[in-house]
Amino acid sequence: MEAIRPASRPHEFDAATIGALAHLYRGEVYRSTIWRTRLDNTTNWAVVTLGIALSVTFSSQQASPLPLLLAGILCIVFLMFEARRYRYFNVWRARARWMEKNFYAPMLRGEGVGPDADWPQVLARDYCEPRHHITLARA
Repeated sequence: MEAIRPASRPHEFDAATIGALAHLYRGEVYRSTIWRTRLDNTTNWAVVTLGIALSVTFSSQQASPLPLLLAGILCIVFLMFEARRYRYFNVWRARARWMEKNFYAPMLRGEGVGPDADWPQVLARDYCEPRHHITLARA
Protein backbone atom coordinates (compact mmCIF):
# COMPACT_ATOMS: atom_id res chain seq x y z
CA MET A 1 0.00 0.00 0.00
CA GLU A 2 1.41 3.35 -1.00
CA ALA A 3 1.71 6.17 1.47
CA ILE A 4 -0.28 9.21 0.48
CA ARG A 5 1.92 12.25 0.19
CA PRO A 6 0.49 15.73 0.27
CA ALA A 7 0.77 17.51 -3.03
CA SER A 8 3.54 20.06 -2.87
CA ARG A 9 3.06 23.39 -4.52
CA PRO A 10 5.64 23.76 -7.30
CA HIS A 11 8.01 26.69 -7.11
CA GLU A 12 7.14 29.23 -9.75
CA PHE A 13 9.78 31.33 -11.50
CA ASP A 14 8.85 34.82 -12.62
CA ALA A 15 9.24 35.90 -16.26
CA ALA A 16 12.56 37.65 -15.62
CA THR A 17 14.08 34.55 -14.03
CA ILE A 18 12.86 32.31 -16.84
CA GLY A 19 14.30 34.74 -19.41
CA ALA A 20 17.62 34.85 -17.57
CA LEU A 21 17.77 31.04 -17.39
CA ALA A 22 16.96 30.81 -21.10
CA HIS A 23 19.81 33.20 -21.96
CA LEU A 24 22.14 31.36 -19.59
CA TYR A 25 21.26 28.04 -21.24
CA ARG A 26 21.77 29.49 -24.71
CA GLY A 27 25.17 30.84 -23.66
CA GLU A 28 26.26 27.51 -22.21
CA VAL A 29 25.19 25.62 -25.34
CA TYR A 30 27.05 28.15 -27.53
CA ARG A 31 30.18 27.85 -25.41
CA SER A 32 29.96 24.04 -25.60
CA THR A 33 29.62 24.24 -29.39
CA ILE A 34 32.72 26.46 -29.70
CA TRP A 35 34.77 24.12 -27.53
CA ARG A 36 33.51 21.12 -29.50
CA THR A 37 34.87 22.81 -32.64
CA ARG A 38 38.24 23.21 -30.92
CA LEU A 39 38.23 19.50 -30.10
CA ASP A 40 37.55 18.67 -33.74
CA ASN A 41 40.53 20.82 -34.83
CA THR A 42 42.91 18.90 -32.56
CA THR A 43 41.69 15.62 -34.03
CA ASN A 44 42.22 16.98 -37.54
CA TRP A 45 45.79 17.99 -36.66
CA ALA A 46 46.54 14.46 -35.42
CA VAL A 47 45.10 12.86 -38.57
CA VAL A 48 47.00 15.20 -40.90
CA THR A 49 50.26 14.71 -38.98
CA LEU A 50 49.94 10.94 -39.14
CA GLY A 51 49.03 11.09 -42.84
CA ILE A 52 52.12 13.14 -43.64
CA ALA A 53 54.33 10.81 -41.59
CA LEU A 54 52.94 7.75 -43.38
CA SER A 55 53.43 9.39 -46.78
CA VAL A 56 57.03 10.33 -46.01
CA THR A 57 57.89 6.97 -44.43
CA PHE A 58 56.49 4.85 -47.24
CA SER A 59 57.53 7.15 -50.10
CA SER A 60 60.60 5.04 -50.89
CA GLN A 61 62.46 1.98 -49.64
CA GLN A 62 65.30 4.11 -48.27
CA ALA A 63 63.00 6.40 -46.25
CA SER A 64 63.53 6.46 -42.50
CA PRO A 65 60.83 5.28 -40.08
CA LEU A 66 61.68 8.26 -37.84
CA PRO A 67 58.68 10.34 -39.06
CA LEU A 68 56.36 7.67 -37.63
CA LEU A 69 58.02 8.00 -34.23
CA LEU A 70 57.75 11.78 -34.36
CA ALA A 71 54.12 11.54 -35.47
CA GLY A 72 53.42 9.21 -32.54
CA ILE A 73 54.89 11.75 -30.13
CA LEU A 74 52.87 14.53 -31.75
CA CYS A 75 49.70 12.43 -31.53
CA ILE A 76 50.29 11.98 -27.79
CA VAL A 77 50.72 15.76 -27.44
CA PHE A 78 47.51 16.32 -29.41
CA LEU A 79 45.77 13.76 -27.20
CA MET A 80 46.82 15.72 -24.11
CA PHE A 81 45.53 18.94 -25.69
CA GLU A 82 42.27 17.22 -26.52
CA ALA A 83 41.86 15.78 -23.02
CA ARG A 84 42.42 19.21 -21.47
CA ARG A 85 39.98 20.83 -23.87
CA TYR A 86 37.43 18.09 -23.28
CA ARG A 87 37.55 18.73 -19.52
CA TYR A 88 36.59 22.37 -20.12
CA PHE A 89 33.95 21.35 -22.66
CA ASN A 90 32.50 18.92 -20.12
CA VAL A 91 32.05 21.72 -17.55
CA TRP A 92 29.76 23.65 -19.89
CA ARG A 93 28.06 20.53 -21.22
CA ALA A 94 27.26 19.44 -17.67
CA ARG A 95 25.78 22.85 -16.82
CA ALA A 96 23.59 22.84 -19.92
CA ARG A 97 22.49 19.26 -19.23
CA TRP A 98 21.71 20.16 -15.60
CA MET A 99 19.37 22.94 -16.79
CA GLU A 100 17.77 20.65 -19.39
CA LYS A 101 17.11 17.93 -16.85
CA ASN A 102 15.98 20.03 -13.89
CA PHE A 103 14.36 23.10 -15.45
CA TYR A 104 13.28 22.57 -19.05
CA ALA A 105 12.10 18.94 -18.80
CA PRO A 106 9.84 19.53 -15.75
CA MET A 107 8.56 22.74 -17.32
CA LEU A 108 7.67 20.93 -20.55
CA ARG A 109 5.95 18.17 -18.58
CA GLY A 110 3.94 20.84 -16.73
CA GLU A 111 5.33 19.81 -13.36
CA GLY A 112 7.10 22.98 -12.34
CA VAL A 113 9.98 22.86 -9.90
CA GLY A 114 9.32 21.38 -6.48
CA PRO A 115 10.10 23.40 -3.34
CA ASP A 116 12.76 20.87 -2.30
CA ALA A 117 14.60 21.11 -5.60
CA ASP A 118 18.15 22.18 -4.90
CA TRP A 119 19.37 22.33 -8.50
CA PRO A 120 19.55 26.17 -8.57
CA GLN A 121 21.91 26.07 -5.57
CA VAL A 122 24.03 23.35 -7.16
CA LEU A 123 24.23 25.33 -10.40
CA ALA A 124 25.06 28.54 -8.53
CA ARG A 125 27.81 26.73 -6.59
CA ASP A 126 29.24 25.46 -9.88
CA TYR A 127 29.39 29.04 -11.17
CA CYS A 128 30.88 30.43 -7.94
CA GLU A 129 33.38 27.60 -7.47
CA PRO A 130 33.97 26.09 -10.93
CA ARG A 131 35.64 22.70 -11.06
CA HIS A 132 36.22 19.96 -13.59
CA HIS A 133 33.66 17.17 -13.50
CA ILE A 134 35.96 14.61 -15.12
CA THR A 135 39.57 13.56 -14.53
CA LEU A 136 42.30 14.10 -17.09
CA ALA A 137 42.79 10.34 -17.46
CA ARG A 138 39.09 9.76 -18.13
CA ALA A 139 38.91 12.64 -20.61
